[in-house]
Amino acid sequence: MSGSALSKKLHKALGARIIRSQALAGGDIADVSLLELENHTYVVAKRPRMDQPDTTATEAVMLKYLAKNSTLPVPKVLFHTRGMLVISYIPSNLQTDAKQGAESAAEHIANLHQNTSTQFGFKEDTCIGPLPQLNTPNDNWVSFFKQQRLLAMARSCLNTGKIDQALYARINEFSGKLDDLIPAEPKASLLHGDLWAGNMLFSDNNAVGFIDPAISYGHQEMDLAFIELMGGLDKRFFEAYHHQTPIDPDFHKERKHIYQLWPLLVHVRLFGGGYVNDVANILTKFGY
Repeated sequence: MSGSALSKKLHKALGARIIRSQALAGGDIADVSLLELENHTYVVAKRPRMDQPDTTATEAVMLKYLAKNSTLPVPKVLFHTRGMLVISYIPSNLQTDAKQGAESAAEHIANLHQNTSTQFGFKEDTCIGPLPQLNTPNDNWVSFFKQQRLLAMARSCLNTGKIDQALYARINEFSGKLDDLIPAEPKASLLHGDLWAGNMLFSDNNAVGFIDPAISYGHQEMDLAFIELMGGLDKRFFEAYHHQTPIDPDFHKERKHIYQLWPLLVHVRLFGGGYVNDVANILTKFGY
């Protein structure tokens, strides 16, 4: 699409011309810009970098789904075409009360997890960052987690040289014991999927926006394990979440480590390095 044609489409979709653009920090796989419109409103544009896949269509699907099927505050999709996604701008500022921010985030996530499905997965494959996330619906959570999360990402790591055959064999052997370690039929909750403080926006210590989702339906503990691994929120998050939706003690004792293998393998696939040792250490913890 030519520049002039794109400008016309944007003008029509946004109802005003763009008069100024300012780069925003934080985009790992896309260039993110704050656009000022002639009517003194702002929007955010995301454009994939040349060396990264174009995930804008999938992101648009996920944001629209969250907006329609949950109360989670997410940016509104305003415009999409190949290579560009324009979403509403959610103003944010620095937190001054970490406990209040964590409590606010916990309330939103607990409410999100109340949205359920009869199967695990999603109506289509999504993505986590630049990587594909398989979502073929499955009635059995152990089978879904094993095949479409743990082993799928481990194979991707193996095929790209991020892990060796020995570590893959350990992961594969461990996966055979998942029936004894995680529930087969937990509630299939709607998950954000990439849940950490960097994907949350706060204003006056309240969570006002959640960005960069990697949605699917799964065991709610997946989101909890992700946020504990990646950090960024006060520990009050788990207390507030538990007050609204009780957390099984076995999550903190054991299951969080199992579910953290997924985001760790994602990081191995993207960055390698010390994340490989983190994966190996969890396997060792379980005797593999």
